[in-house]
Amino acid sequence: MKIIDRHSSAYEIAVVKKTETALRAAEILRKYICDVTECSLPIAEKICEKCLKNKIILDVEPFVYYTASSYPDLGDEGFIIAEKDGTVFILAASDTSLIYGCYEFLEKYFGCLWLTSSEDYIPHMCTAEIPDGTFEVSRPALNYRELYYRDSWDPVFAEKHKLNGQLSFVKEKKVIEGHKNWGFWCHSFFKLVPPSEYFDDHPEYFSLVDGERVKDGQLCCTNDEMIAVAIKNLRKFIDEKPEAKYWSVSQNDTTRFCTCEKCKKLDEEAGSHIGSIMYFVNKVAEAFPDKIISTLSYWYSRTAPKKIEMRENVHIMLCNIECDRSKPIPQNPQCESFVKDLAVWHNYCENIFLWDYDIQFANLISPFPNLRILAPNMKFFYENNVRSIFNQGNREKNGDFWALRSYLLAKLSWDPYCDINKIRTDFINAYYGPAAPYIDKYLNTMADELEKTGEGLSIFGHPQDEKFLSGEMIPIYLSYFNDAENAVRDDKKYLLRVEEDKLGLVYAILKAKLYNSEDEKTEYISFFRRVATETGLEKVEEWKITVDMFLDSLTKTE
Repeated sequence: MKIIDRHSSAYEIAVVKKTETALRAAEILRKYICDVTECSLPIAEKICEKCLKNKIILDVEPFVYYTASSYPDLGDEGFIIAEKDGTVFILAASDTSLIYGCYEFLEKYFGCLWLTSSEDYIPHMCTAEIPDGTFEVSRPALNYRELYYRDSWDPVFAEKHKLNGQLSFVKEKKVIEGHKNWGFWCHSFFKLVPPSEYFDDHPEYFSLVDGERVKDGQLCCTNDEMIAVAIKNLRKFIDEKPEAKYWSVSQNDTTRFCTCEKCKKLDEEAGSHIGSIMYFVNKVAEAFPDKIISTLSYWYSRTAPKKIEMRENVHIMLCNIECDRSKPIPQNPQCESFVKDLAVWHNYCENIFLWDYDIQFANLISPFPNLRILAPNMKFFYENNVRSIFNQGNREKNGDFWALRSYLLAKLSWDPYCDINKIRTDFINAYYGPAAPYIDKYLNTMADELEKTGEGLSIFGHPQDEKFLSGEMIPIYLSYFNDAENAVRDDKKYLLRVEEDKLGLVYAILKAKLYNSEDEKTEYISFFRRVATETGLEKVEEWKITVDMFLDSLTKTE
């Protein structure tokens, strides 16, 4: 059934409940349909229930048009796209999911792609149609979906990709971080009991390390007086942000945990350092029964307990920072301990929150061929009771294939079983234009080479240690980029995208000293500086090493 026929249409958009969000959904539809087809559909002022033909109906009460038995529970975020007797329906569980449904409709039937926060792919066509009798139900596999990339901090990009955990944004050139419905997010021990305020008078509140109380470790989780202070302080924070449902009471980002007699005893009984932490967390959870008290199972506390008591309002945020990224987790012998821990936590938690890691943190710009494992890992997480996910990408700007990786992760967060190969192909073709085949060859060749080496892939690795970045392979990788650059030489937009992703390879060459001469080194440095400036790249390592610091280090006398 044709919605647009040769740039014209008999259709109009009809909003049943004219809330602010629903009217915005209608405007989104009208704008993009016009951008694609040069046909502007009117938004109906009134709706006659007896005359729905030639309308795109937007509503949040799907049972008005279809019996409840004809579709599964939509939850809070599901939606339906359907066609019936000449009427198109976008029916949603809520105003928010009505927006989701409109963007999905535009993707599926008008070919739009939401590439980055600043770039959409808008095809041009004179006709658009939807199959007769279409009835598609879409709802998220995961309840909480957060992607930690700068692009996803843009609320419109997050909305287009149905990401519901995003609250971070940039204000006056500063990154303001937040997470939907959260008070404290993680690493909160010293927010609750700051050493600057309590250590001098109460060193016993803090972890005992090598026989001494230290102010740069953790809290002593079994000190009841400290727990009372933490509860008192948390109550003040909750009073300032009463709408937040989740509050993290979780370890600092260090292994300097407490080894006092009581903490050690609880850890030994639990078979994990989560034992002493859970003593503290349970006490806090008892004090705030109307809140969800979250804690990390991370690093030294990652091992799942043999036995443990856990209050109903305690929430486990499980982190897999140690996992190798060269193979999918369920097929990777190096990930066996994580697989076992996930299975044990499943016995305690019906809704596991997973903190996954998707980039190379030690060298943010360096090639990191993990794209093939994203889909099988996400399926594995879902099939093992993960219902909330935080995909930690790059908090700094850009990085190795940031646009492609964030796009794939966003799609998988909604549907782990989506056709990821088609999604990847569509993105690469739209984002790189004529250079797409060569970029695809580069990515596939590098992934193949990683598999051939049989080596692992660590998120804290270094290019000089990676066998897939050998001196023999570098010329082959460069040849693909040369072909890609030549294919788009006359298109500045595509050329800069190719050059930006070439930065990773050039970084590896410079870092591993794989250049052939000083003149070639100088050319690479010049290229890196120019493209980094043009694309806004700021850091090559999380938090600290800037582009200028990296390049300056290369020119110092050795």
